Amino acid sequence: MRFVLAMLVRDFGADTRALRFAMIRLVIQPAVYLFVFGHVVGGMFSAGGSSYAETMAPGIVAIAIMSGPVTVIASSILPGYYYRTLEGWLLAPVSLRLLLVSKVLGGVFYGTVSGSVVVGLVWLLLGFAPVSLSLLLAIGVTAALFFSLLMLVILCLPRTPDKGQEAFSFVLMPLTFFGCTFYSHSMLDAPYSQLSLMLPTTYVSEGLRAAYNPSLPHLPLVQVMAGIGVSTLLLLPMAEWAFRRRLRDFLW
Repeated sequence: MRFVLAMLVRDFGADTRALRFAMIRLVIQPAVYLFVFGHVVGGMFSAGGSSYAETMAPGIVAIAIMSGPVTVIASSILPGYYYRTLEGWLLAPVSLRLLLVSKVLGGVFYGTVSGSVVVGLVWLLLGFAPVSLSLLLAIGVTAALFFSLLMLVILCLPRTPDKGQEAFSFVLMPLTFFGCTFYSHSMLDAPYSQLSLMLPTTYVSEGLRAAYNPSLPHLPLVQVMAGIGVSTLLLLPMAEWAFRRRLRDFLW
């Protein structure tokens, strides 16, 4: 447990030293999204009987939850590969499984914090507050866990993490723009509505819409929780296998 806390402190210290970048990632970038698409565009038209800002804001929270684990895990594994600091982790008197747990928990922590910051920005800039904090927290933590596992798979499955970094650029765009973040699933016609169900961000965004306002159009909560939960359970053994396989015989 002390090792896990030490890794969290390390990641937090790295963000503190790069405070300007952390502020851009946590505050300024989502604030710009909320102002442009929520305040400006959202004041111009409605969506399904509600304001577009109400539909879009939960999607920005979903993007923030995704960006937290993506950033913190990439910022530890990629420098570890480029600057050979991964050897220090492997020389620590801990198992690979505990090292994996520390990385995942770090991603969950940062994903939850990033989402919480944007929830505050939504309230300050747009005046929207979630109706169900418990549902918001449940979806946020589960989504942060999923994206932590996904980032580990993307970086550890290829032969070297830089190859995973290249692949992630192709994954990020559909997750962000086709996963019902800037629009609701009800706005899509077939076959796009079916295709969007293949993306985890669809379930996260739709679940957050239900947490903010149950009267907004959204996927049924049973479908939302099943989509996020099943995806996470399927990804868990894959992440462990990729992580242990790549680091057990360290050849980078």
